[in-house]
Amino acid sequence: MSTGRHRLPSPAVTTSRKAVRSPMGITAITVASIAVAAIAVPVGMNVLGCGDTRYLRVSTTQSVAPVLREAATEFNSDEPRYGDVCVYAQVDEIAPHRIMDALSGNQLGESSITPHVWIPESSAWVELARVSAGGAHGIETDPPSLANSPVVLAAPPDTEGMPDQDEADWTMLLPGERDPDRPVVMVDPNRGADGMTVMHAIREHLGTGDDADTAMTDFVREVQMDSAFGELDLTTVFTGSAAAQDRQDPIIAVPEQAVVSYNLRRADSAPELRAHYVQDGTVGMDYPYVTVTEESALQSAAADLYQVVGADAYRGRLRELGFRDPNGEASSVLAAQPGIEAAVPPTHEKLTGDALLASVTDWNRLSMPSRTLVLADASQNMSEDLNGGPARIEVAKQAALLGLSLFPDETDMGLWLMSDRYGESGREEAAKLHPLGQADDGDVTRRQEMTAVAEDLETQGGDSRLYDNILAAYDEVQDDYHEDKINSVILLTAGQDEGSSEVSHDELVAALQDRFDPERPVTMFIIGFGDQAEEQELAQIARATSGSSFVTEDPAEIGDFFLSSISRRLCVPDCDN
Repeated sequence: MSTGRHRLPSPAVTTSRKAVRSPMGITAITVASIAVAAIAVPVGMNVLGCGDTRYLRVSTTQSVAPVLREAATEFNSDEPRYGDVCVYAQVDEIAPHRIMDALSGNQLGESSITPHVWIPESSAWVELARVSAGGAHGIETDPPSLANSPVVLAAPPDTEGMPDQDEADWTMLLPGERDPDRPVVMVDPNRGADGMTVMHAIREHLGTGDDADTAMTDFVREVQMDSAFGELDLTTVFTGSAAAQDRQDPIIAVPEQAVVSYNLRRADSAPELRAHYVQDGTVGMDYPYVTVTEESALQSAAADLYQVVGADAYRGRLRELGFRDPNGEASSVLAAQPGIEAAVPPTHEKLTGDALLASVTDWNRLSMPSRTLVLADASQNMSEDLNGGPARIEVAKQAALLGLSLFPDETDMGLWLMSDRYGESGREEAAKLHPLGQADDGDVTRRQEMTAVAEDLETQGGDSRLYDNILAAYDEVQDDYHEDKINSVILLTAGQDEGSSEVSHDELVAALQDRFDPERPVTMFIIGFGDQAEEQELAQIARATSGSSFVTEDPAEIGDFFLSSISRRLCVPDCDN
């Protein structure tokens, strides 16, 4: 299992002054200028006798927006008219997932962002729009491509463990295949087709089944903390600062064009980047020119704007920015760039339909925040040794601390301790459900509070009231169910009730089966310690909620059990037991 590491500064964190100087800041200023022009120009067109004036809304990515704006300016300078309708092209940068949602009808009230021309970085977005719940079936199925840029793995030339440029492999991104201190940076698959490419490739390598899901869980857990929510500007990762030079350089999955753009703009103190091409095949970002509108005048305008942007001058501008031609061929301009291999890399077209949905679904389920109540056994049975080694309560401490380290700050977590020595309820509610990264009082976060409780955990004696407490914990989580989180109960126990509860085992299983709602699933994950744990009974309890149980005498297995439990998110509520 991989270890922790120092995290990269978030690419989104910056000062307002830096934002103005950054490409995004410059973009905002440019968009504002265009908005002013958009008011003035139609007025002039009306003076020229336009019966109606329409905007041709063009939505594109940050990387190709400069070229589209130049083409739109030329298009507008000809004062195009279609019958008595004058059309003015306006280019905006809007994230492709927002356009996809708008086209699919998933963002009611945001129809104003729906473009007439859409140029995402990949046709994968067009495919997702077509297979989405809203089903944008009227969208073009074979739009022309403006450019191409394969997804590559980028790193400085002296990065330890990196192969030759044409011998990279997606498995290099897996936790066990790289230095545990070397981060992997990628775009959230919900935000970029390059992130989808990585998730698809990793799943294809790992295959299916419980072991594959556990390995996928480990991968997502590692990379989600460094994932970006939009096009990556590599100058925010490799800043050239002293702090950046002292840390391990990451491996980054990006379009090849991002490497070219970075090398052209990098600070003198920042390292040059080299593109590594995956020998088993990657995905080429194809920047499709998608006409969305059905209005005759706007369709004609979209076709004319395509003719403008497809002219040699703008093709040349795209090459200067680091793009390949639509067929994947590298121009002499690109071939001369440092860190680039001009040969057409091996690509595939597998990232369509079900594969796309699977790649995004895997990520979303595994990176989705959790809401978890931990139920820890503090009964007399926990004082007994585990297979001649440490006491069960000591192993439970290790498990609790390890579990805390695996969950991000956004996790809502609470802790109950079980023993009938705690009074009539048979438990102590040591910590209510609360975000791990949030502080209740002063500077003490819930994570720090729960860590202190776990470190001081001791047996209280008495019986566990195991079945009563399981049902109470399940009801607690279900009664305040959160739709946008994974809701679960994690049980750490010696695995024996010994008649201490008011409900029997069979009654508990029946009650959980009755309460379990596939539309609002709350899942039990159980770790039992020692050979006295009633393994079959614990398994039946977990299965009643599409959960899982493990009984172990080896503390070293607990980390794998946690990862395997988290991986159950991929199948809930339809897990095979």
